[in-house]
Amino acid sequence: MTLAYRETDGLIISPNQKERMMDSLRETNELSKTNTEAMPESDGIKSTGIKISKTKPERVVAQVHKKLTKILEPLDALYPIERRFDLGPYVHWRGNASSPMHRWLRYREAYSPELIDKLQLGSRILDPFSGCGSIPIGAAIRGKKSVGIDLNPIAAFSSKVKLTPLKPSSIRRIQNFLGNFNSLLGSSERWPLPELSISKKVFEPQMLDAVLRARTAIEVSFKNDPLARNFVFLAWLAILEGVGSYFKEGNGIKYRNKKRQKGKYENRAEGEWQLERFGVDQTAFFSRTFTHQLEMMLEDTAEWQSGDWTGQQLIEGSAFNLGEILNGETFDSVIFSPPYANRFDYFESFKVELWFGNFVNSYADLNALRKASLRSHLNADYKRPSENLPILEELISLMDPTASSWRMGVPDLMRGYFHDMGMVLRQCRSVLPAGRCYVVVGNSAFAGVIIPTDVLTAMVGINAGFNRAKIIETRHLTVAPQQRNMLKGFEKYMRESIVVLE
Repeated sequence: MTLAYRETDGLIISPNQKERMMDSLRETNELSKTNTEAMPESDGIKSTGIKISKTKPERVVAQVHKKLTKILEPLDALYPIERRFDLGPYVHWRGNASSPMHRWLRYREAYSPELIDKLQLGSRILDPFSGCGSIPIGAAIRGKKSVGIDLNPIAAFSSKVKLTPLKPSSIRRIQNFLGNFNSLLGSSERWPLPELSISKKVFEPQMLDAVLRARTAIEVSFKNDPLARNFVFLAWLAILEGVGSYFKEGNGIKYRNKKRQKGKYENRAEGEWQLERFGVDQTAFFSRTFTHQLEMMLEDTAEWQSGDWTGQQLIEGSAFNLGEILNGETFDSVIFSPPYANRFDYFESFKVELWFGNFVNSYADLNALRKASLRSHLNADYKRPSENLPILEELISLMDPTASSWRMGVPDLMRGYFHDMGMVLRQCRSVLPAGRCYVVVGNSAFAGVIIPTDVLTAMVGINAGFNRAKIIETRHLTVAPQQRNMLKGFEKYMRESIVVLE
């Protein structure tokens, strides 16, 4: 594997590449100044970049594209880029919907545990954004050791359940619970409704009754067997979306009473969609769904019969605090896929499960999680400082300030994101005496500008203390429809990659 070497200033470029980049940045500054003057400031938006002139928009767009090319081309030349499209299915993994254990909780963002073998990660592995545990589970099955860390309490909880084999007595207790579930459901009191403002909107009344009664049945039935309780509770959590009047989509949730049509959502007839989805008896639908989930999970417990399940550690915590959490531990490799810089707030997507599972009990709790997270979304803490990354500022200066993403705060998101990535990578470097760090990232596009997240991550990794960097391109990403026309000709920069730091 050929990696580029670090210069003393933290950038990996040849003299010719460096001069081309400096020329490009000087020209970008001149263009930004010219085009800022092409349109007066309005609506309180400060002129810090190009505004698309109302009189000559095509000329200005062409200038932006010219400058963007002069920035992106030398950036792509900074580090070796190896194309490994055979790794695409492992980076963008669909197997978590059907593979034993991984399928216990639907978690859209996951990579395959096969990367342990494909990348030769060694015997001790750290994943500081471990999600629902694909790396720790893969390590356990292979007899390796791992530590997984995640800030999302649902992700951490589900991983702990998967990594904790149950005794035969606990499994028998769960099987007995299943056999008596319908009678328990009918006789149990309702669990208290969470203070989430939309609690009564995310379930139909009859379904909500079943959801809350089932929660009580679980808590009462397993009060003396906490590990069995956690196992059954995960099954309950996992079906909330399936029995709910909502579903996860994009940056949050949508309601099933809306039907997506081209360019809009239309109302579905009240009563019809419920009957179509749940049938006549919603309680029976809930019972069937829950029973199927729990039976599937019990079937998958056969995975615990082999491997090293005691050699895995799962911690609910922040990747910003690796030094404190790991207390001097070192690893053969670090691998992680941070939240992409795409504005998606995954706490928003999981808010129903967070509230109904009592992982949060107030909006202050939810806000604290958001503020502690990597600044990849607009609800994060932008009062925290951000170091200046000059090349990022040049890209931001090319953005269209009239675009909605600009007005929503994407420039500050980008600054915060790469600052936070630098913090995480500095700590990763400290736990890798000789190994490599693998970061799975996806490039993004906002306000008419490509953000090459892979190259910028490599740059901040070098600045964080790594000596060499390489980018493995694994698959092409589709440009969002609203960006497609503006970025025609730049599609090659939209990619999902593994950044390798050593």
